[in-house]
Amino acid sequence: MKVKQLLPIFTVLVSSFASYAQNCPPVPEVQSILNRTLKTPFTAVSVEPVESFSACKVKTAEGETFFLSLDKKFLIEGFLTKVPPLKISEEDYLKLRKNVLFSTGKGEEIIVVTNPLCNACRQNREKLKKLVEKVKLSFVPAAFNREQEKVAVDAVCRKKDAQNFFEIQPPLLTCDRGKLKVWTVSDTLKKYGITGTPVFIFPDRSVTVGILEFSQKISDFIKLTTFQP
Repeated sequence: MKVKQLLPIFTVLVSSFASYAQNCPPVPEVQSILNRTLKTPFTAVSVEPVESFSACKVKTAEGETFFLSLDKKFLIEGFLTKVPPLKISEEDYLKLRKNVLFSTGKGEEIIVVTNPLCNACRQNREKLKKLVEKVKLSFVPAAFNREQEKVAVDAVCRKKDAQNFFEIQPPLLTCDRGKLKVWTVSDTLKKYGITGTPVFIFPDRSVTVGILEFSQKISDFIKLTTFQP
């Protein structure tokens, strides 16, 4: 990798992505990005932020080093490579729809994979409430650690809805139906390197992870669906 080739790219990264916090994606998500971006297979072993510019340093088992922009749109190895958008298979899309706990709103459906403990979701509940005036949000519980699993299973067992999904009501209930649904959804997302919530799946099966990425895409989606002939 030649430093001279990368200098203009680093300049672009600093100016374009300076607003992003130094928060690199986990290794499984980076592995998913490498898989769909590069023709040659590489195995990601570590991801760490680079303080001098807004990117993450990715080391692979094969000895190669890449840089991933913090918005996860560009992968760098001597030249800038655009990361293809993440899409789930039709089979997995139908699997997620089958495990919807509740829906609210009308219009085009967006699947929201989340957890009652999701801080970003809790902090943006009012924004999500406003969205249901324009789109249909279908909520699917998922979990990526033991504590998340307990409350997600409880939500399914209690058949929670938009009014009480983010409320924790001890003692937490457990049921086989809840475990099966939560495990199925979580395992499905892990195939794509997704290990956190919230996750938003649009009708074309494209995926955004996190509130920031979703906020950037939803405005264009609403304009497109609103002005369709």
